[in-house]
Formats: sequence, structure tokens, C-alpha cells
Amino acid sequence: MMTKRLKKNHAMLVVIDFQEKLMPAMYDRNDVEEKTARMIRGAKALGLPVVVTQQYTRGLGETVPVVAEALGEYEPIDKVTFSCCGNEEFLAAVNKAKTEGRNAVIITGCETHICVEQTALDLLEMGFDVFLAADCVQSRTRENREISLRRMEKAGIVVSSYESMLYDMLESAKAPEFKAISAIVK
Repeated sequence: MMTKRLKKNHAMLVVIDFQEKLMPAMYDRNDVEEKTARMIRGAKALGLPVVVTQQYTRGLGETVPVVAEALGEYEPIDKVTFSCCGNEEFLAAVNKAKTEGRNAVIITGCETHICVEQTALDLLEMGFDVFLAADCVQSRTRENREISLRRMEKAGIVVSSYESMLYDMLESAKAPEFKAISAIVK
């Protein structure tokens, strides 16, 4: 049975395709980039493993600076399939985390109705608990994003906000990471 709450020792973060040639086409680009950067910094403060993908890097470029800066040192997984699960390197990374007890996958990325949706549905089918940071996903149109969010939620994916997820994993203001998370979200 899928858990509805996030636990920091059971979670990982996936950052999908925030790329230089893709992001200019996204509506409300700056907001989603900034919130994703905050989600990444929060995930790192909580000790979550972070998996980063780039769709056809040669054509769509590198990860945008705001997101890359939050990631720090990272090795993106270059993919050509829309679902990250169609990439062996990605599967190895999430399955490795799963063997370490991390069955909950928090997803951020672009585009919501293509790569994000296909990845989320595939991970759900593979037995992962899937959480979507709705304010950290984007599409070229608001309509495509909204339709996709409804589809994923009906499929059983937990849709929430990055801030709610970070505080869910904190559980208490007495958590050692509380001050760091509080500073990140303000």
C-alpha cells in the first residue's frame, strides 16, 4: 500500500529536463525554476539522493543555471526516451536507492504532460510511491500542465507543493534540519 506521507529516510528527488533550450518555452519559467531550486536545496539539507536527467543534451542544452547552482556538483543522465524509466542509467539509480529503503520518489521537471507524466506513471507501475511537486513542474501551456496533474493524481500519484513536502519530511520544528529548511522556503 502506498504511503501518503513522506519520510526523509525513504525519499529521493528526481529532477527532469530543466534545460537551456527547453525552459524559454515554459510559461511562468522563473517561478518554477526558483521553486525547484528551493526543493533541491531542501532535499540536499535533508540528505535525499538526487537524480538529474537531461533530454537529448546535444540538442536541448545543459541544465539551466538556477537549477544547476542549487544542485552543486552533479552528473546528469542523458536520455532520449520521454519516460526516464526508458533509460538504463536512470533505472539503475532509482533501483539502487530503492534497495537502500528509498521507495518514495519526489518528481520535479519539464514538461509536465510528457516526460514528467510518463516517468511518474512508470515509477508508480514499478511499485514506487510517487510524489509530484506541482509547483516544480511546468509545460508550455497551462492547459497541458493542469490536465496532466489531474491524470497523475487520479492514477494514484500524490500531488502537493515543494514546501509541504519539505515540512512533511521534517515532521517537527525540533528536527535538526528545521532552521535550514525554514531559511530555504522564506
